[in-house]
This record gives sequence, C-alpha cells and structure tokens, in this order.
Amino acid sequence: MKRWILLVLFAVWTALLAAAEELPLDRFMERVRFPNPTATYAALEGQIQHRRSGEAPKSESIYFAVILQPERMTGQIIIGDKEGYLIGQTRNSGDSETSVVPMQGSRQENPMLGYMGVRASDLTMSFLFYPVLKELEPEIVRAVPCRVVLLEAPDKSEQVRVYIARNHYFPLKAEFLKPGESEPFRTLEVNSFKQENDLYYTDEIGLFGPGWRTRINFNKSAKVGLFVPGDKAASSIIRTL
Repeated sequence: MKRWILLVLFAVWTALLAAAEELPLDRFMERVRFPNPTATYAALEGQIQHRRSGEAPKSESIYFAVILQPERMTGQIIIGDKEGYLIGQTRNSGDSETSVVPMQGSRQENPMLGYMGVRASDLTMSFLFYPVLKELEPEIVRAVPCRVVLLEAPDKSEQVRVYIARNHYFPLKAEFLKPGESEPFRTLEVNSFKQENDLYYTDEIGLFGPGWRTRINFNKSAKVGLFVPGDKAASSIIRTL
C-alpha cells in the first residue's frame, strides 16, 4: 500500500495496486474526498510559467503551503513574494467551498494569480466536493484507467468533468465546463509525482484554455509529512509577506 499526497489537497490517498471490486459511485467519491483520517502538511516552492497568445511569457516564483485535517484545510499561496492569499475550506461533501482572502500587504492591482489562469481551488482541488451529477463512460488517462464523474458547482456556475484513477482514488484531470456546453473552457492536469517521507505529492500541474497555458513546477524545495497539532515545524509553514 502506498500513500499519496495530492497537490493542495494533500490528503493521504490509499493506493490499492491490485484490481479492486467496483465501488458504488457514492462510496467511490467518499474515498476520493476522504481517503484517510490522517492529517498531513506540505510546503512547496517552485516556479509558475504562463504563456498567452500575443503576449510575452511570464514567470514568477510560487510558494504553496497547506495543512489538511479530516474536518478542514488551511493554507496559503504566495506569488512572486509580493502577492499572497490565505485559503480555508471546511470539508463537507456538496457544500464545501474554498475561501480565499488576500494577505496583509499583498499587491491588490493587476493580480498575477488570476492573470495566469490559476484559481486557489485548483491547488486545493476543492471542486471534488461539488455535488455529483452523474458518472460518465470510463476513460484512460496517461495509461491509467479512470472513472469519469460529472460534478456541478453549488451555484450552478460551472460543471467539472473529473477523471479519477479507478484503483488509486485520485484525480488526474479536471475539465471545467460552462452551463450547457460540452467543451471545456479550462483544463487542469496532474503531470507528475515525487516522494518525500513515504508520502507522494504532485510536483507538476498544468492548466490551459483557449489561447493560454500555465505550468506550475514545485522543483525548488519540499517539506511533506504527517501533521501533529502543536508541531512548531509544521505550523510555521504559513508565511508572511
């Protein structure tokens, strides 16, 4: 059995390598959303690169920190050491949305995160808690058999088609759809994983839409482990600007 920490969700994913009996959809999604009661933390540093048609490429440093407990998630994103956001989420199926608050001292004009096509919820993958509409036909993503589930935002502003590894219970791709449309206006892909302290975390994520593409590489430093309340080393991962 392996344990996976998925980027910005950073839960410990139970990875069953042998073929498992097919779970009903509600139980399958419960395992995706709540894979393990163990609390974990991660602090990752790297680069975010963005290309947009007709404009010069942009690159900035990125810092992402998260503490994931069974009942809630807290974390932060810092772009270029001058734009930061505090992130929070109560983890309740169907109505658990991500709160995003600019950090004190954060640059307010022309925010980079949105320009680069990134939502804080992309890193926390809080869209997994959207209500389930239905299951679609299974597909293969990067040679991995996936169950495909269609979710809808509580305010019905968008739907998300999520490709979830059948035997490992983690999402490899998410396609965001506007109401009534079948082609995505933005797509998220998990590109690779690394191991730290017997836990696996996502070190590269891709995002793209018509005329733009973004890649996030957490390739500078990584602190990943089990979270123990009161542990100063884990609690200190939340930074100030």
